[in-house]
Amino acid sequence: MQHPEPHRATPAGQPANPTRDDSGGAGWSVRAVGLMRFAVEAGLAETMAEVAPRHPELRPAHLRVFRAGSLEAVRVTELAARSGMTKQSMHELVGHLERHGYLHREPDPADARAMLVRLTEAGRDVEDQLRAASARVHLSWLRRLGAERFEALWAALRDVTGRTDPLPDPAELTALLAAADRGGHGEAPESP
Repeated sequence: MQHPEPHRATPAGQPANPTRDDSGGAGWSVRAVGLMRFAVEAGLAETMAEVAPRHPELRPAHLRVFRAGSLEAVRVTELAARSGMTKQSMHELVGHLERHGYLHREPDPADARAMLVRLTEAGRDVEDQLRAASARVHLSWLRRLGAERFEALWAALRDVTGRTDPLPDPAELTALLAAADRGGHGEAPESP
C-alpha cells in the first residue's frame, strides 16, 4: 500500500490534495479520521434534530458547552480546557447561551477577577433534553450494531481517545428516557 505524500503547497500557494494517494484513492489517514468525524457529526445531527425545534437559537457548537461536564460554578477557562477549545471561543459560546437565558455568570468568591458559570432553570431543561436525545442516539446505535459490535466500538473509542468513560447501561438509558417522557428531569437513576 502506498501512503499519501506529505502535505505540500502548490506553486499558487494552495495545498495539494492530501486526501489522494498515488493510486487515486482516498488517503488512508484522512479516510480514518474522516469516518470518525462523520460518526460524530451524525450523532450531533440526530441530537440537534430533536432539541433544535424547541431551541432554535442553539447551534451544534453550543453542544460543546453542555458536553463539557458540570456547569455549576465552573470557570470558562475550565470549560474551554474540558472541551479542547480556546478560551475566546468558549467565551463566545457562553456569552450566546447567557444572552438566551441558559447560563448566567457570577463572581468567583475565591478570585475577584474570575467569573463562574451556572445553569439557569432553562439551561437545566436544555441539559435534560440533550441528555435524553443523546440517550436515544446511543440506544439507536446499539440496536443498529448489536450489543457485541457496539461494545467493541466503545472499547476501540476508549483506546483511541485515552478516555475511561464506562459503557452506559441500556436499562439506565431507557429509564432516563422514560423519566424525560414523563416530564421529569432526564437524569439516569442510581445503580443499585
